[in-house]
Amino acid sequence: MAYIYMDESGDLTFYSNYWSNFFVITFLIVNSDKDMKIVMKNLYKWMKGKWLKMKWTFFHATKEETNTVKRLLDLVSRRDVKIVSMILNKNLIPYELTTDSHKLYNGITWELLKQCEKRGYLQNSGKIYFIASRKETSKNLNQNFIDIIDDSHSDLLKIETFIKSPKESSWLEIVDAITHAIYKKYEENDLKLYSIIKNKIILEKIYGTWNF
Repeated sequence: MAYIYMDESGDLTFYSNYWSNFFVITFLIVNSDKDMKIVMKNLYKWMKGKWLKMKWTFFHATKEETNTVKRLLDLVSRRDVKIVSMILNKNLIPYELTTDSHKLYNGITWELLKQCEKRGYLQNSGKIYFIASRKETSKNLNQNFIDIIDDSHSDLLKIETFIKSPKESSWLEIVDAITHAIYKKYEENDLKLYSIIKNKIILEKIYGTWNF
């Protein structure tokens, strides 16, 4: 049994004054929920010792103090986890792919999951639970995303897909922090957070164009 937790950072806005140059999607691959409980328990214990409190109703890397995010990533780096990430260089995307952000988002996810299967990262895992952080409120868009995931792998992989909020799974809080760290590397050339979890990254691919 294995779990894949997914989150993204950046945006898929094009041709505006506020768009990011990169969009990052990350999978966190784990074998046990036990590791998550240990990570979060130790984080809260550390925060209590520092008289810190969550600034959000759940852990959100962009809302928390940098030292708190560093502490979380340090705890994660000691666990048995694997990180795979796809970085989209938005400046290289042809115009025809910029008009449908949902299709582009689903296409990046599809490609990353295909890469994981192709490279053998998910072999011998038994049943795989794929849990994505909720991005949309539309039932139709969420179902379309689930259909894309179901169509992105061979019958050899037994994947069951769920869409949840970070409040429902602390692993989604953790992958949020990891994705934030990778995003800051590319968007801001800031390696402080990234360097903490670099040793857990087994795939980090930069893409500019696909034929979705």
